[in-house]
Amino acid sequence: MKNDVPTLILTAALSLAGCTEPAAPTVNLHRAVEIGDIDQVSRHIYWKSDLDLPDAHGDPPLHVAARAGRVAITRELARKGADIEARNTAGKRPLDVALEHGRTQVASMLIDQGAPLDPQATLVGLVETGVLDRDSLNFLLNAGAQLDEPDPNGDAPLHVAIRNGHLETVRRLILAGADVNQATGDGRLPLRIARESAPGRDARFIVSTLERNGARADPPP
Repeated sequence: MKNDVPTLILTAALSLAGCTEPAAPTVNLHRAVEIGDIDQVSRHIYWKSDLDLPDAHGDPPLHVAARAGRVAITRELARKGADIEARNTAGKRPLDVALEHGRTQVASMLIDQGAPLDPQATLVGLVETGVLDRDSLNFLLNAGAQLDEPDPNGDAPLHVAIRNGHLETVRRLILAGADVNQATGDGRLPLRIARESAPGRDARFIVSTLERNGARADPPP
């Protein structure tokens, strides 16, 4: 993903604040974070604005920064006391939001700041919601997630994607190397699941995608 405004610029702005008291902020903190207005963010930090206050959508500033890919601002907010494990009204942490939007640089920085990551659980969560960005998938695989790791019910991520009717996620997992003939805990193969229970208008495309990639409906005799 694209780099955010360099950290040096933000640091310089905050250093200047220490020499001359800055004016009070004139832009809402959440808006300043979203548009990358470093001056306004530094004013909010100086004037002790609440760095964990949710906006009208239930997102604290760190969540806004993570969604927008504001690496330097995210780092500064975290260093100045914003809660890196705070959850928004959807129950998601800044790290979750970053990975939902493919903001892997923000994700790396949050992990460096102490945010915990369970790569496999995060992968399955993104697959379930159908928001698996290519960069986030590679990030999670590099962090230790396994494409064909079954959950306690015997379902691998590809099975989950099929059952939820997420065509693009199915395609992305197959392209990354997911086994199209891995059986579930009850012995069903992905193609059988797709034919019998894939929901929505994309069901037939999921079936054809699996077939084109060598999926079988039944195990070999």
